[in-house]
Amino acid sequence: MRFKVLLSMVAIIATAGELHAQYLADALRFSQTQSSSTARFKAIGAQIGMGGDLSSIGSNPAGIGLFTKSEFSFTPEFNSYNADAAYLGKTTLGKKDQLGLAHAAVVWNSTVSKPKGAKLEEGWISFNYGLGYNRTKAYGDNILFSGTNTQTSIADYYAQLATINYGAPNSLPTGSLERMAYDNYLIGYDKSKRQYFPETDVNNVQTKNDLRTGSQGEINFAFGANYSNQFYIGASIGIASINYISNSNYKEKGYNVTEKNNYDMSYRQYQNTTGSGINAKLGVIYRPIPTVRFGATIESPTWYTINDSYSEGLDTKYGKTKVDSQFLNKDETYDFVYNLRTPLKISGGIGIFINNQGFISADIDYVDYSTINFSAAPNYDDPEVILNNNREILNNYKSAINYRLGGEYKIDKLMFRAGYGVQGNPYKALDNDRFKISTYSGGLGYRFNNIYVDMTYQQIVYNSDIKPYSLSPGNSPKASIKNTRNNVFLTIGKRF
Repeated sequence: MRFKVLLSMVAIIATAGELHAQYLADALRFSQTQSSSTARFKAIGAQIGMGGDLSSIGSNPAGIGLFTKSEFSFTPEFNSYNADAAYLGKTTLGKKDQLGLAHAAVVWNSTVSKPKGAKLEEGWISFNYGLGYNRTKAYGDNILFSGTNTQTSIADYYAQLATINYGAPNSLPTGSLERMAYDNYLIGYDKSKRQYFPETDVNNVQTKNDLRTGSQGEINFAFGANYSNQFYIGASIGIASINYISNSNYKEKGYNVTEKNNYDMSYRQYQNTTGSGINAKLGVIYRPIPTVRFGATIESPTWYTINDSYSEGLDTKYGKTKVDSQFLNKDETYDFVYNLRTPLKISGGIGIFINNQGFISADIDYVDYSTINFSAAPNYDDPEVILNNNREILNNYKSAINYRLGGEYKIDKLMFRAGYGVQGNPYKALDNDRFKISTYSGGLGYRFNNIYVDMTYQQIVYNSDIKPYSLSPGNSPKASIKNTRNNVFLTIGKRF
């Protein structure tokens, strides 16, 4: 089973001080989402204290209490991804573009009927209802890196796995990665030392391409109420989904000193993960004076049930100018179903209006990634695997602070917007500044009659490290990647 196979990898990774066991990476990947929104608040960023926008359905549901009319909008997105990867002294660029639906929502306004002579601006004024879709994360990634390794080979990694997990070659299970490496003559066995050793030499050319597709999304059912145009409350239920595919291929070319021949190896990994879950949000907005708004939201964890299918295969060809021999392996597939709980998130925000010409707003979030939790699906009979992965989460992840700042300025029917945001570093052992996620944005909006059109450009920049294999102890090669997403959002909406 892949979960158990990867636990043995965690043992190597933990000894070497690495953080990249696959399930730990998935747990964080599925927890680091962003509230998708209309193009208006994609440009501004901070929305918790503002309200009055369809984005509130997926962020602070109290914000739909500010609506005085019903409203509908949809927001398509164009996403361009670049990955500048530095690996073994060489820089490589990976690119991928994609289109998608970032946001679509509708709010129905329901004004409270009051008896004749009652004060219309006091007491409960409206009860509004909303339905919205948010794409909370896009996975259009294409990561490519290559270089010549003068110190190690991936065969060192295979040898370590085989030595730690098994004994003599007759104990290597059919279909395991260790058995594939041994059958491909990438590793040999030293009977006297009772350990495996790499048969490959150094100065090998290593290349990895990781293509990722899919997205995370959320359908929200929201309620918001207005009390005396001063206090707004709201709640929502979210139905979340995960659709993530990673298709990677690691290639290595070099010389096999034991077999005295050139080798060309290909190690394939394919992951297809789907999941569904549920969460809830509770929010408030308070307006002490007409020009100031305070907001707060509590977003519950998302409780996911996840289906994961992972396969790997290893092929090796020998020969310099022709194929002297080749060893082909059928991909081995591991299926696993598990439960995942993401962190609770607490958010606060403020909005300040300026002379009826615009506003500035700011948000802050608190998220504790060490509270991510795995649990076993029904009929799973190895609780130690779950316990060890939860222990690794506590050892490797920490709490983080996110913040956003933005504003809007209006000239007649045209609005100018800008924003900046930071998603905090979740890793205990990695540099806070290097591993934060920064967002820069700007946009325009135009209103005429009851129709509006908004456009926003957003750039997201963050760093990541990928190690094609990890050695303990040893010189694990590392690709340092600068990830850049350039996104364009277009919102078309109508009040009715």
